[in-house]
Amino acid sequence: MPSQNGRDLLLKIGDGGDPESFAALGAARTTAMTINNRPADATTMDAGGIQKLIAAAGVQDMQVKLDGLFKDEMAEERLRSAAFNRTSDNYELCFPNGDKYAARFVVSEYARGGSYDGLESFSVTLLRSGAGTFTGGA
Repeated sequence: MPSQNGRDLLLKIGDGGDPESFAALGAARTTAMTINNRPADATTMDAGGIQKLIAAAGVQDMQVKLDGLFKDEMAEERLRSAAFNRTSDNYELCFPNGDKYAARFVVSEYARGGSYDGLESFSVTLLRSGAGTFTGGA
Protein backbone atom coordinates (compact mmCIF):
# COMPACT_ATOMS: atom_id res chain seq x y z
CA MET A 1 0.00 0.00 0.00
CA PRO A 2 1.47 3.38 -0.96
CA SER A 3 1.93 6.14 1.58
CA GLN A 4 -1.02 8.45 2.13
CA ASN A 5 -1.06 12.09 3.18
CA GLY A 6 -2.16 12.55 6.78
CA ARG A 7 -3.67 15.91 5.90
CA ASP A 8 -6.21 14.07 3.73
CA LEU A 9 -7.74 12.25 6.74
CA LEU A 10 -10.70 14.58 7.29
CA LEU A 11 -13.41 14.70 9.91
CA LYS A 12 -16.67 16.26 8.76
CA ILE A 13 -19.76 17.19 10.79
CA GLY A 14 -23.31 17.06 9.43
CA ASP A 15 -25.66 20.03 9.42
CA GLY A 16 -28.75 18.00 10.39
CA GLY A 17 -30.52 18.90 7.15
CA ASP A 18 -32.41 16.68 4.73
CA PRO A 19 -30.44 15.88 2.68
CA GLU A 20 -27.60 16.31 5.12
CA SER A 21 -24.52 18.27 4.10
CA PHE A 22 -21.15 17.69 5.74
CA ALA A 23 -18.46 20.31 6.35
CA ALA A 24 -14.86 19.63 7.30
CA LEU A 25 -13.83 20.75 10.76
CA GLY A 26 -11.44 23.41 9.52
CA ALA A 27 -7.86 23.94 10.60
CA ALA A 28 -7.37 20.38 11.84
CA ARG A 29 -3.75 19.61 12.67
CA THR A 30 -4.11 15.94 13.64
CA THR A 31 -6.92 13.42 13.23
CA ALA A 32 -6.86 9.89 14.65
CA MET A 33 -9.32 7.01 14.73
CA THR A 34 -9.25 4.06 17.16
CA ILE A 35 -11.42 0.94 17.10
CA ASN A 36 -11.47 -1.19 20.24
CA ASN A 37 -12.83 -4.72 20.04
CA ARG A 38 -13.64 -6.35 23.37
CA PRO A 39 -14.50 -9.99 22.65
CA ALA A 40 -16.68 -12.02 25.00
CA ASP A 41 -14.79 -14.51 27.15
CA ALA A 42 -16.29 -18.00 26.66
CA THR A 43 -13.63 -19.87 28.62
CA THR A 44 -14.97 -22.78 30.64
CA MET A 45 -13.51 -24.96 33.37
CA ASP A 46 -12.83 -27.77 30.89
CA ALA A 47 -10.87 -25.54 28.48
CA GLY A 48 -7.58 -26.77 29.90
CA GLY A 49 -6.53 -23.29 30.98
CA ILE A 50 -6.73 -21.93 27.43
CA GLN A 51 -8.83 -18.82 26.98
CA LYS A 52 -11.59 -18.97 24.35
CA LEU A 53 -12.90 -15.69 22.95
CA ILE A 54 -15.94 -15.03 20.79
CA ALA A 55 -15.18 -11.92 18.76
CA ALA A 56 -18.67 -11.27 17.38
CA ALA A 57 -20.31 -11.50 20.82
CA GLY A 58 -18.25 -8.73 22.37
CA VAL A 59 -18.48 -4.95 22.29
CA GLN A 60 -16.81 -2.72 19.75
CA ASP A 61 -16.26 0.97 20.36
CA MET A 62 -14.83 3.63 18.10
CA GLN A 63 -13.18 6.88 19.05
CA VAL A 64 -12.08 9.77 16.86
CA LYS A 65 -9.73 12.48 18.10
CA LEU A 66 -9.00 15.76 16.41
CA ASP A 67 -6.66 18.59 17.35
CA GLY A 68 -6.69 21.85 15.46
CA LEU A 69 -6.55 25.60 15.37
CA PHE A 70 -9.70 27.57 15.98
CA LYS A 71 -11.14 29.43 13.03
CA ASP A 72 -14.59 30.91 13.42
CA GLU A 73 -16.31 28.58 10.95
CA MET A 74 -19.82 27.13 11.02
CA ALA A 75 -18.59 23.51 11.42
CA GLU A 76 -16.60 24.39 14.53
CA GLU A 77 -19.54 26.34 15.96
CA ARG A 78 -21.70 23.23 15.43
CA LEU A 79 -19.08 21.07 17.16
CA ARG A 80 -18.94 23.45 20.11
CA SER A 81 -22.72 23.42 20.33
CA ALA A 82 -22.77 19.60 20.31
CA ALA A 83 -20.30 19.59 23.18
CA PHE A 84 -22.22 22.08 25.32
CA ASN A 85 -25.64 20.58 24.57
CA ARG A 86 -24.56 16.92 24.86
CA THR A 87 -26.12 15.87 21.56
CA SER A 88 -25.22 13.14 19.10
CA ASP A 89 -24.66 14.21 15.52
CA ASN A 90 -23.73 12.64 12.20
CA TYR A 91 -20.06 12.75 11.25
CA GLU A 92 -18.04 11.49 8.31
CA LEU A 93 -14.46 10.33 8.50
CA CYS A 94 -12.91 10.66 5.04
CA PHE A 95 -9.77 8.65 4.34
CA PRO A 96 -7.02 9.67 1.87
CA ASN A 97 -7.87 6.81 -0.54
CA GLY A 98 -11.48 7.98 -0.91
CA ASP A 99 -13.06 5.61 1.65
CA LYS A 100 -15.64 7.12 4.02
CA TYR A 101 -17.05 6.05 7.36
CA ALA A 102 -20.25 7.73 8.56
CA ALA A 103 -21.88 7.35 11.98
CA ARG A 104 -23.44 9.22 14.88
CA PHE A 105 -20.94 10.38 17.46
CA VAL A 106 -21.17 12.01 20.86
CA VAL A 107 -18.63 14.59 22.04
CA SER A 108 -16.82 12.92 24.93
CA GLU A 109 -14.25 15.65 25.48
CA TYR A 110 -13.87 19.16 24.08
CA ALA A 111 -11.13 21.62 24.95
CA ARG A 112 -10.03 25.04 23.76
CA GLY A 113 -6.97 27.01 24.71
CA GLY A 114 -4.43 29.54 23.62
CA SER A 115 -1.45 31.59 24.64
CA TYR A 116 -1.02 35.34 24.51
CA ASP A 117 1.29 35.04 21.48
CA GLY A 118 -0.29 32.17 19.56
CA LEU A 119 -3.44 31.00 17.85
CA GLU A 120 -6.37 29.54 19.73
CA SER A 121 -6.45 25.74 19.53
CA PHE A 122 -9.07 23.11 20.20
CA SER A 123 -9.26 19.36 20.66
CA VAL A 124 -12.20 16.99 20.60
CA THR A 125 -12.75 13.30 21.34
CA LEU A 126 -15.81 11.70 19.78
CA LEU A 127 -17.33 8.34 20.71
CA ARG A 128 -19.46 6.44 18.20
CA SER A 129 -23.10 5.91 19.14
CA GLY A 130 -24.55 2.92 17.26
CA ALA A 131 -23.53 1.33 14.01
CA GLY A 132 -21.90 3.20 11.18
CA THR A 133 -21.65 2.85 7.41
CA PHE A 134 -18.42 2.22 5.51
CA THR A 135 -18.27 3.26 1.86
CA GLY A 136 -15.30 2.24 -0.29
CA GLY A 137 -13.62 4.89 -2.39
CA ALA A 138 -13.71 5.03 -6.16
